[in-house]
Amino acid sequence: MRSVADRVRPHRPGASAVLAAVSLRRKPSYGVLLALTVALTGLPNAAAQGPDWSLSAARAKEADVRKLGVIAGWTRPEPLWQGQRWQLRLRHEFELAAWNVPRARDLVELGYSPVLRLERPLSGGARNLFVEGSIGVRLLSHARLAADHSMGSAFQFSDMLGAGMQWGREGRSTLGVRFQHLSNFGIKKPNPGMDFLMLYYTHRF
Repeated sequence: MRSVADRVRPHRPGASAVLAAVSLRRKPSYGVLLALTVALTGLPNAAAQGPDWSLSAARAKEADVRKLGVIAGWTRPEPLWQGQRWQLRLRHEFELAAWNVPRARDLVELGYSPVLRLERPLSGGARNLFVEGSIGVRLLSHARLAADHSMGSAFQFSDMLGAGMQWGREGRSTLGVRFQHLSNFGIKKPNPGMDFLMLYYTHRF
């Protein structure tokens, strides 16, 4: 016969349920930890050059969302890799963007991305062509974009591929285009994701 203590003791989930819950809760922290680790290890050297500033404009077909953003960026002075014609550089970018959402409340996006940029100088060295990519993290002020469209969670990952050109003294001006995908990687349902086509201009004062 069960004792009174056994009858009133709260139900404890099985080990598999506990492990699943812990795993789910830890997924976002891995991305945040990785991004913060890269930022803290590389940012001091990059900050020695001072920041550059970008203005960006982007549009997504999903929910007809448009956004305008400001990006503060720092580039590591020494290349990660130097070839005969190409060099690989690391940038740190912190972004603040305002979304215009026609069918719901407008929202704010805050995020960090470590950007790998593969550069090649053109003849004369006054201009550089580059391709770039990153995986970063984003935090949205809310996830609802329409009555039937939600991003699932305020925490998002940001995957980006882009290309552009630098010119001017020490590459002070940059014009580029990026394809950006936001998704929470299935941390929470629904997870429709969102694709942005972005145009940006950067200047280092």
